[in-house]
Order: sequence, then structure tokens, then C-alpha cells
Amino acid sequence: MPNITVGAAAEGMPAAINRRRMLLGLAAASTAAAAVTVASAAGCAPVENPELVRLGNQLPDASAEYLAALEEIEWIAAESKHRWPLAPDEITWPRGNYTDGERDIAGRLLKRPGEERVRCVRDVRNLAAIVATDRPLRHNASEAMRARRVHWLARAKRELKIGKAYQAQTARLRDISGMDLAKARAAAAKKSLSDLVTAIMEQPGTTMEGMLIKAQAVTTFNKAIARKYPLDGEIWAAQLAASVLQLASGASS
Repeated sequence: MPNITVGAAAEGMPAAINRRRMLLGLAAASTAAAAVTVASAAGCAPVENPELVRLGNQLPDASAEYLAALEEIEWIAAESKHRWPLAPDEITWPRGNYTDGERDIAGRLLKRPGEERVRCVRDVRNLAAIVATDRPLRHNASEAMRARRVHWLARAKRELKIGKAYQAQTARLRDISGMDLAKARAAAAKKSLSDLVTAIMEQPGTTMEGMLIKAQAVTTFNKAIARKYPLDGEIWAAQLAASVLQLASGASS
């Protein structure tokens, strides 16, 4: 008999068929065999929670919808790469980070060819705030200080103008490419998949099939996303562990 693992549940075959094959593969486990023997002896074969099964059967479609949305984002990014402008040098600094780093049309950090670090792009709101602080100097300020002030303010106004133009250009490209709509669809699909996994984990499971559905849900989610929500992952892990312990306790009683 082939060794079917839970990790394979998100690939290839329909969820219901995968679960049946996994159940057959787990039938040799002593705890599962003991549970089936006890239930059969009592004349009441265990039946899984129908709502849990119904929700589990929605996993392939929910995952496929999210993956399709991600593929659309990648396609738009590839098609728009040659048109996406780099930020003008006047409003960039050599070193950026996750918060202020230069980004591509999909919103991912962008490292320029030949440069080891991501550049920082000046925030238009910060530049506008600098310009807005154009208050008169003290009456006794030196001529050198006044000259520096004039130069600094003129530079800030020039950078603000450049920043606004760059911001408008990139916003226009995101709009005409459909990237904003694609990212909104991906976010909605991701939330739907996450909500579905949460609903699955909250349903009580009465058999090993239920445990496999829950494990399949977590595996499907982790395979579908680039990075998981840590908080959700911790909650789901605790819920899955509690369900396994509950089933094991019922089988041994």
C-alpha cells in the first residue's frame, strides 16, 4: 500500500478521494484500529460530522481561487515591468528598509540592477510636512543661517514636486494595469481561505477522517500562501491538537 501523507492532500486528486486513501493508509495504526474495533463491537460505526466534511470539501476551490489571484498579480507584474519607473534619484536615499524601501508595481521591495541594497524613497507626506514648517527665523538669525534656510526649503519644495509627480505616475500605472483590483481580489480570496480553515478548525471532529480534514486544511493554507498569519497558525495548531486528544480519549475509554 502506498505511503500517503497529509501533505499530499492539497495536491492532485479531489479532497474526498485523498481523505479516503489517507484513511486506508492510517488503518494500520493501532489507535485507529482500536477505535474502529470498539465502535463495531458496540454496533455503531463512527460517522464524521457532516458540516466538517462539507467545509473540508470546499478547500480545493478556495485554494484554487487564491492561487489564481496570485497568478494574475504575477502576470500583471511581468507585463508592466518594462513600464514601471524607478524613483528619481532626488527623492531616494542609499539604504531603505521594509517600511520605506522602493517597491515594484506589485508592492514588493525592488533592488536595482547592480545595487546590493534597496533604496529608500522619500515619503511625499513627510516632504509636505517639511514644507509646511516654513516659519520665519528669529530676528537675530545670521545671514548664513538664513541662506541655509532658503536653500533647505527650496530643496524640500523641489523634492516634494518630484515626489508628487512620481507618486501620480506610479498610481496611474497601477490603475491602468489592473494591479490594484488584482491585489484586492487576492486579499479577498486569502481571507476567504483563512476564514474557511478557521471554520473547519472550530467544527468538532468525531473520527480520524475529521482529524485528516483539519490537518488537510492547515496544509492547504500553508501551501497556498507566501507567508502564513502567525496568530492564525498558532490557533489552528492548538485546535488541531485538542481535536486529536479528544478523539484519542474517546477511543481509549
